[in-house]
Amino acid sequence: MFKKMMQEKREYRAYKKRVNKLPEEYKKAMKAIEKYMWNFAKGSGMFEILKNILEMFENSATDGLSVRDVVGDDIAEFADSLLAEFPEETWMDKMKKKLRDSIE
Repeated sequence: MFKKMMQEKREYRAYKKRVNKLPEEYKKAMKAIEKYMWNFAKGSGMFEILKNILEMFENSATDGLSVRDVVGDDIAEFADSLLAEFPEETWMDKMKKKLRDSIE
């Protein structure tokens, strides 16, 4: 268990370094998305989603795209669409399932 915790800590530090290397507009968007998404879920599943977003941002920045080209006009809608793709990772869906199961 200790080994797993240390590995996760290393991965998180590497992730944060990559975020800080993004161009400013991408870094600002990534930090905002991260803060928003952590409100809905915690754990390794959500971290994997954030790493995928980071990779998308890194590739888009390398291709010379603006952050608006990637997220569109509504960054909240962009984040919500990603959360909707992974409902098993959000606490809200877990709580809804728990509530539904309570009367069965």
